[in-house]
Amino acid sequence: MPKPRTKKKAQERVIPVVWNFPEESLSGYATNLLVQTGEQELYISFFEARPPILFVPEDFEKLESVTAECIAQIIVTPERLAKFIEALQQQLDLFNKKKAAATPNGTK
Repeated sequence: MPKPRTKKKAQERVIPVVWNFPEESLSGYATNLLVQTGEQELYISFFEARPPILFVPEDFEKLESVTAECIAQIIVTPERLAKFIEALQQQLDLFNKKKAAATPNGTK
């Protein structure tokens, strides 16, 4: 009589991530952010609004709008966004700590 099969536990493995930045990837300077909610996800759009060229004060009076170009949009679940926010906050705290340490007397 054959022996009964026992289920093997799933083997845990660490698989490294290779961070690839393709040469054709664009970088932009985000000056504005728009967050919209979907049914089960959040849409996060990053915009760059370049300051208009104003030669004389009268140019400001003629200005009717400023264009903000969408430079990137990501769609993410709320659960993943919470992890992204945590990682961003940690990096911002680290950045501010280094900046304070590099400034004389810790002033900003």
